[in-house]
Parts: sequence; structure tokens; C-alpha cells
Amino acid sequence: MSISSLEPILIQQSDRQEAIRCLLPPGSGRLQAARFERFATENRIGLDWIWAIRDDAGRIRCSALCVPSPGRTVMVFLSPVTRAEEISERAALLRHVLEELRAQPLDLAQVLLAREDDLACRTHLEGGFRELATLLYMERSMVRPGSPPPVPEGVEVTRWTPELEPVLQEILEASYEDTLDCPGLCGLRRIEDIIAGHRATGRHNPAYWHLLRLNGRSAGAILVNPGSSRDTIELVYLGLAPFARGRGLGRFLLAHMFATLAGSHWGRMTLAVDTLNRPAIKLYEQCGFRGSTHRLALIHSLRTP
Repeated sequence: MSISSLEPILIQQSDRQEAIRCLLPPGSGRLQAARFERFATENRIGLDWIWAIRDDAGRIRCSALCVPSPGRTVMVFLSPVTRAEEISERAALLRHVLEELRAQPLDLAQVLLAREDDLACRTHLEGGFRELATLLYMERSMVRPGSPPPVPEGVEVTRWTPELEPVLQEILEASYEDTLDCPGLCGLRRIEDIIAGHRATGRHNPAYWHLLRLNGRSAGAILVNPGSSRDTIELVYLGLAPFARGRGLGRFLLAHMFATLAGSHWGRMTLAVDTLNRPAIKLYEQCGFRGSTHRLALIHSLRTP
């Protein structure tokens, strides 16, 4: 059967479970697919955008699930690639899916892969994605979060409020200048959408979004959200404007946040960082974070040139 004879289709609800099964590890059956579907429903993960390729007998050969998120982004999940012979077929499915997504109010498609999964990486590159970064996932115990740090001279920290949204936008845009953390993302999304994405990570609590001023100038931000599990809190963003770097303010903001969380029920804090951002990794390690796993991040811009 030639790849060109296989036309991707949008899956209807009656075939959803079969398409989901194709997204799961080889050997998964109806029980595992039903569990995934129940998990998605409980966590409000949309299952309406599943495209698939069928064989001549009508059986689903592979599928791709697209989950939109606030901030005009979408995560793409593809059937596992177990043999090199499957790359062309799955890449064709990805190209079709990306073309379909261009008709939606979206700016960026994203994928996270196991770093060692060479077949999946080759498939997504052939399917239209490009490599963004290898991410290191880190975590830190919050059993002993720490005491309030001394406030450096000229520094003022305030909690984010809706009225300070323009200030947060100014800080984030400044922090992207010469950034070492996923610089390939710069310019692909509007700042309003980036903040919407940060707000949608985990469960937003404005009490954990803090802004820093240095000598009266907006200089940095630390954004922390409660995670999906009950005892986990996530460092969503930590950034400084160029003029505020090299002064130990990143370490201060982390210590400040640890102290803010003292006495709470959080058991651990997690984060993800670009492996090429060595200064940030060094800072996190010095503040008690330890690496746990790696993921390869790939992206595809859906914006009209």
C-alpha cells in the first residue's frame, strides 16, 4: 500500500477509542484506551481533534491528537514510531494535521519527546517540526523552604495584580533580550498570549506571581503556579531584564518565593529549563534543585508569514 493512497481524516466520536489506542504504547488495548479517555475527561483535555490514517480495511493505522491551550498554542501527540518504515506515513499525517491547524486561531504547535527516541524525532522533523531545545526537568523538596532573605538595596518586590499586567508585559519582553532559555521562541507569539499560557500552567494563584523593581525600574519576575498534583508547585517563569542581571537577583527571587511558601502544604517545586542555559541550571542547583529527566522540545509556527 503506498503512502500517497492513505488520506488522513478527522476521527468521529464513534471511532475515538480506537484512535486513542493507537496513541498509546504498543500492546495497549481497549482498557488502556478507556482509562486514557476517562483521564482526559476528568482533566478537561479535549479529544475533539484527533486525525488518523486508515488502511484499506478501515482499520486505523496511526493517529495524532491535538490539544489546544490558552495562549494560542497546541500540543501534538503522535502514535509511537517503532520502525523506520513507519516514519513516512506518520510524517505525512503530521503535515496534514499542521495544515488543518493553520485554519484555527493558533500560533504555535508544540511536541515533547523522549530525548533518546530517535525515530520519533526523525518523524516529527520530516513532518514539519523543528527542534527548539532539550529541556531538563528539575525538582526541589519544599519540606524546608527557607527563611526570608535580606532585601538588596534598591529592590522592591510586589505581588502581581491585574492593574500590573502592563508592568509584567514590560518585564517579560525585556527578559527575552539575549535570553539563553529557548531563544528560538522569541517573536513567535504575542506577549499577551505568552502570559495567558503561563497563567494556564497548572492552577494559577496570583499570590505566587511576584514582580521586582530595582531602583524604581521594572526589573524581573518570578511566576509560580500550583501544579496538577496536590503537593507540587511549579516554577513557571523566572526572568530578569538585562540591566538587572549579574546582581544575584535571580537567587534572591527564588529565596523570596521559598520563604513565601513556608508553612504551606507543598512538598516539592518543579521546573523545566533549556540545557544550554548553563547559568540558570547552576543557579537552580545551588538553590537545591536536582535534575530528574530530559525531554526534546520541537515546535512549528502556525502564524501566516
